Amino acid sequence: MIASRSRVAIGSSSSPITTTFFFTSSTRRDSTKTPLVERTARSDDALREASDTLLDRARKGDARAFEDLAREVERPLFRLALRMLGQSADAEDVVQDALLAAWRSLGSFEGTSFRAWIFRIATNRALDRLRARRRRPESPLDPPLGDDDVIWSEPSAPGPELVDIAGDREALVVVETALATLPAEQRASLLLRDVEGFAYEEIALITTAEIGTVKSRIHRARLAVRNALVAKGWQGPAG
Repeated sequence: MIASRSRVAIGSSSSPITTTFFFTSSTRRDSTKTPLVERTARSDDALREASDTLLDRARKGDARAFEDLAREVERPLFRLALRMLGQSADAEDVVQDALLAAWRSLGSFEGTSFRAWIFRIATNRALDRLRARRRRPESPLDPPLGDDDVIWSEPSAPGPELVDIAGDREALVVVETALATLPAEQRASLLLRDVEGFAYEEIALITTAEIGTVKSRIHRARLAVRNALVAKGWQGPAG
């Protein structure tokens, strides 16, 4: 299966390295096939250790290490951007912009969580695009998520409304539709918490908001999703 590729030149201006970031079929195929969450066989500790090693090398100018680091985050970044923007092309652009910005700013990165940092960059890029859309006629969105390969999971124990719909395909489609109607900041906060598994403190840093504001946004977003489900006649999990 052939992957779609986007090439980004990184490295020094005198000897740039043209890095290829892949949007494989499981990442980019189209918005009707992109799962909300992809599980990994590697443990969180193993992923963190591997990422830390790559980050150390990338900080020293190792472009190949940064390419490997980028491959670890491009799928979840694309997933977030797609559900923020509703268009695959825009989502790809956001991921590429975020990765290139991260490479250019890596020398000044002083944090310990590359994942939270790159998600902050991508989230800001997505929000900027949404604001720009308000100032011009909107382009048609990609088709809403279909039934195939739909997954909603809870890496950090989200509200019961989301936990209870896991495996209910009709309810998941309602959730996708409800997500698209949320205010951008609420949508981003909910996705970061209930899909990507970030802690409230991390989301506050990513979205540059107070923790209380983050919790309020997530509460309101979960309530909106639940209300959308109830309006469609969903009465909770069977049994």
